[in-house]
Amino acid sequence: MEDGPNCIKSIIDMDTVCKRVNGSNMGITVCVSKDAGRYLCDYTYYTSLHQGQGRSAFVHVPPLGGPYSSGELGRGLQAVVKEMMSLLDTDYTEEEQKDNKCCHHKQ
Repeated sequence: MEDGPNCIKSIIDMDTVCKRVNGSNMGITVCVSKDAGRYLCDYTYYTSLHQGQGRSAFVHVPPLGGPYSSGELGRGLQAVVKEMMSLLDTDYTEEEQKDNKCCHHKQ
């Protein structure tokens, strides 16, 4: 993004999302990664964070057929999205939104 910050943080607490989904006994395990990947994944995540003012997350999904079935993946993704939406329903103060919007890491 031209004139965009070097780094944007999501206001969605993915650690909480993972704890809730993993604690739901769905039979799947989700984990947090601090790396969306390179090129297209990273660009997509950065753009969505920029356009959504930090109200975005990126979810990598394993390939179909292993280690989870398509049904398990579908239920897992639904659970992740549901938890993310419940966290977005939280009212953040303007200062909290500002603090979460940008990080100041040098690349």
